[in-house]
Amino acid sequence: MSSLHSQHLFSVKGFVAVVTGGSSGLGFMMAKGLVLNGAKVYIVALTSEPIEEKVAVLDELGRESGGLAYGLPCDVSSKQEIASLAERITTLEPHIDILVSNAGIRRDPPVTCNVLTASLPSLQASMWSSREADWAETFAVNTTAHYFLSVAFCPLLEAASNRDLGNGLRGRDQGRGVVILTSSCASMHNATNVDLTSYATSKAATDHLVRLLAAKFARFYVRVVGINPGFVPSNMNPVGQEGNIFSSLFVQVPAKRASNEEDIAGAILYLASRAGAYVNGINLCVDGGRILVANGQV
Repeated sequence: MSSLHSQHLFSVKGFVAVVTGGSSGLGFMMAKGLVLNGAKVYIVALTSEPIEEKVAVLDELGRESGGLAYGLPCDVSSKQEIASLAERITTLEPHIDILVSNAGIRRDPPVTCNVLTASLPSLQASMWSSREADWAETFAVNTTAHYFLSVAFCPLLEAASNRDLGNGLRGRDQGRGVVILTSSCASMHNATNVDLTSYATSKAATDHLVRLLAAKFARFYVRVVGINPGFVPSNMNPVGQEGNIFSSLFVQVPAKRASNEEDIAGAILYLASRAGAYVNGINLCVDGGRILVANGQV
């Protein structure tokens, strides 16, 4: 029954992963979960991010498990930079077991209001203040980048899926060769005090992109799945800090808290390991039940 032990089912030891937006927030939580469990992780971020500092932290965390971290710069809103990133990693690795396309941005309207209580003129003024460039940039990072990263890394992911592990097993039998796209529970509801329309729309597009890519890569069993977090501590959502625009909503979550790194790392380990090897083309909502409240089910 050893195949049912958690150490086997959820193991990513020796896996190779790429995590975009890996130097902060969700991405860093994911990278920590992978490195602590023995994976080699390339964290990808903008040059303005403290990449090497975060690599040092991850390497220390992975000392006992054998996990390692490396940092690479990339602006994922650029197709050319994505191509260069994939070419660089191809020179370093014969395969990639996990691609976590996580980098994301949010651009709120410059003129703000409480969407749930504002008068129609105030609501219109706030929504109209949204800039066209903000919508374009949001989709470039939150949706389009997922597409081009998945396409650029598909050969390395297929190599992992088809890898001969001996005893009649291939990499796909261990869950290797998976794309994990970061979406949001905002794609699934329309109840918040802040106008997140451009952000939520880009995330809804990401949800459908999961299904489109999974269908296109199905013949090679390169799995594509999504993760839809709720409130997570990040640069976008400074949980616990004074003035957080979402602070009044935390108590409405059935879990009565924001999520933490255990919640996020647990979801990633499930989707990327043998435990999730039969999961493909779906999105996993990790939001403490927020979606139930937003949709009026509780």
